Amino acid sequence: MIDRAFLARLRIEPLDRSRHERAGFHCGVDRVDNFLTNTAARQQDNDLTRVYVACLDQSDAVIGYYALNAHAIDAASLPQAMAKKLPNYPTIAAIYLSIIGFHRDHQGKGGGGFLMADAFRRCVQVADVVGAHFLVLDALNERAAKLYRELGFIDLPDHEPRMIIGMKAIREAL
Repeated sequence: MIDRAFLARLRIEPLDRSRHERAGFHCGVDRVDNFLTNTAARQQDNDLTRVYVACLDQSDAVIGYYALNAHAIDAASLPQAMAKKLPNYPTIAAIYLSIIGFHRDHQGKGGGGFLMADAFRRCVQVADVVGAHFLVLDALNERAAKLYRELGFIDLPDHEPRMIIGMKAIREAL
């Protein structure tokens, strides 16, 4: 169920290690919690990723986040019907959604979808500047994969849990 009043109170902004409180973030998946707490700021400082955090009202406590980075997908991993419509390059430009999570105390209110919509908008902005044909992610589990499929992502055959969605589909969704 989407809680529109809750979503109206969220703001999404770039992670600022000196301001955003990350230690209290717990989504229920250790890998996602640990990335935000221990790795995200360092990777951002080293230009490996960009992290966007969701905070509630005027608080600087992170209750949701996602990370994006540049990527290229092996053209040979694409379904044949898709690959034949693309240039004969070894790799195709993409953006990688490396991680996304929402605090367990606020799950079920639509926050994950709110984060994904923000990520979609940022991906379109990036693709408008440098070109990117796909958004790529690796689903952490089948429950997450099901949600991504509902958004239009498709599984890459023989490369599970890798999933992709074309930038054209993202533009149409927005």
